[in-house]
Amino acid sequence: MNTLSRRGFLAASATAIAAAHLPRIAFAQSAAPLALSAATRTLDIDGRAATVFGLAGPGGQGLTFDPGQRFRVDLTNNLDVSTIIHWHGQIPPNEQDGVPDMPMPLLAPGETRSYDYETRPGTHWMHSHVPIQEMRLLAAPLIVRSAEDLRADRQEVVLLLHDFSFKAPEEVLEEIAGGADHGDATAAPGMQGMGNMPGMDHGTMGGMAMDLNDYNWDAYLANDRTLTDPEVVQVERGGRIQLRVINASAATVFWIDTGAAQSRLVAVDGHAVQPLSGSRFGLAM
Repeated sequence: MNTLSRRGFLAASATAIAAAHLPRIAFAQSAAPLALSAATRTLDIDGRAATVFGLAGPGGQGLTFDPGQRFRVDLTNNLDVSTIIHWHGQIPPNEQDGVPDMPMPLLAPGETRSYDYETRPGTHWMHSHVPIQEMRLLAAPLIVRSAEDLRADRQEVVLLLHDFSFKAPEEVLEEIAGGADHGDATAAPGMQGMGNMPGMDHGTMGGMAMDLNDYNWDAYLANDRTLTDPEVVQVERGGRIQLRVINASAATVFWIDTGAAQSRLVAVDGHAVQPLSGSRFGLAM
């Protein structure tokens, strides 16, 4: 499990405004369907180039909808492998749900498929239902705002979290399934000694910062960036922030630590909950 504090996580992991990653879609039911592309992209991960997958909408990775706006999307597979996308947290017709062969087959390279259904408000995400493709970051935020979201005087920040390995997903799965010692009480690469840095706490053993995951990933990403090469969120002093956090990792549980900032958990999996005040919140897969 990984713990990231307010200073080491919020201010060092996201863009200035969520709209930079999640372009707001103009509300118009008669408008043409939105184009969404499953395609490869290249990330700079601590100075190393990594070719990964992504879901690009009209203005970047992910989609955002206004209250009452239908999910009218044309998804094109621009990958060189077949794929299928599941709309996590939404309730589309069964044939649009994104489960392989239930009843629709995988989307072949170059193929386009249309989707049209009523959206459900909340913090959601979309991801491949081919497991090894999730490990190649084929996922993106799917945000549906409520009327209250539009009325509220607060800044919206969206964080999409991933774990990442430079190894092929098949190799990672083989190592995990083979029972090799790739996790336990060993310090994660690049994380040694970070337990004493502001904002980082990976657990301790004998005074050493430890990563307690089942697998030692090469990096942990927030909006495609590592904490050694972060983006920065600019917030107003004393302002209110709606933090939408999505754990899109393959095998990592995160803890969100907001430090001295007053915080309340108000929704889980896109559903409103009885507000829970605190500063430390678990984020399962």
